[in-house]
Amino acid sequence: MSEPTIKAKRLAYVRVEAPDTARAEEFLEEFGLQLSARTGDAAFFRGTDPEPPCYVLTKGSGGVTAIAFEADDMADLEALSAIDGASAIETLDEPAGGKIVRLTDPQGMRVEVVHGRMALEALDASPAHRFNMDGKRNREGELPAVTHGPSQVKRLGHLVLESAIPHEVYEWYNRHLGLQTSDAVRTPDGSPQMIFSRLDRGEEYVDHHVVGFQFAVDEGARVQHMAFEVGNFDDLMSGHDYLKSKRRKHVWGIGRHRLGGQIFDYWANPWGVIHEHWTDTDLVNENHEPTDTSIADLKDYWGPEPGPGFVVSRWNFKAVRNIARMLKARA
Repeated sequence: MSEPTIKAKRLAYVRVEAPDTARAEEFLEEFGLQLSARTGDAAFFRGTDPEPPCYVLTKGSGGVTAIAFEADDMADLEALSAIDGASAIETLDEPAGGKIVRLTDPQGMRVEVVHGRMALEALDASPAHRFNMDGKRNREGELPAVTHGPSQVKRLGHLVLESAIPHEVYEWYNRHLGLQTSDAVRTPDGSPQMIFSRLDRGEEYVDHHVVGFQFAVDEGARVQHMAFEVGNFDDLMSGHDYLKSKRRKHVWGIGRHRLGGQIFDYWANPWGVIHEHWTDTDLVNENHEPTDTSIADLKDYWGPEPGPGFVVSRWNFKAVRNIARMLKARA
């Protein structure tokens, strides 16, 4: 097997458009991201971890316009800039600075790879406490440290790319950014419904997936959702109650995924872009053996089944046909 162009270090940020940026900022603050900087046409949001901003908001028609990864060094950017269709190395004229190379993946998504952005000071994370569980009395004489209000997002953890060609898109990320398959889900004809992929950091343990490559039932192309880590289950539940009190649109949850292991909770912004809170993911490394699961056999550890608002991004004849095929397989 040939070596990839680079092995990406981590998922860095997403660029998201909204028709009304004031309304979008209100949602993001209620969701638990924090404003870090503002330029003439963009707002930069961060989590509590000491990483540069992970969410760039601009005015536009809506949706995710770019996803970004961080490279280990300038040599990685030089290697990427030699790919057909890639940009030259440029200076990133944004508050965190750094250098950037821009590419386009097979489904038409803009992919940015950056290096040298300035880190931020860590912020206070969500409070944590010990648990009296599993027959152990770890918390004596103290009440749980649970706060009311928004969840406190730590970082951007992963996202899912939807397309009609998930395997082809995965191969591009594998070849150029070194992403590796953790596990896959298959449709009745054996084609991929989802390929969960992780960073390749050798023996270092990493999140079970950083990008999921999913078959779009409408056969369109988009970021289906982006997922942000919160500190613990109490913080996730507090955020759930807070978003519900603000009458935000709940999409799916709360449950625990079988592939990846996360406790999850999905919400949509006013334009239908899905944002996930998660906590407690599985960690894997180069020794992990990927599995193939039939969609007919896939069921989360616990929680509700996903509804149409999560499964279908856009209704058309293809969506109806493909959903009918998958439901038949699970019958």
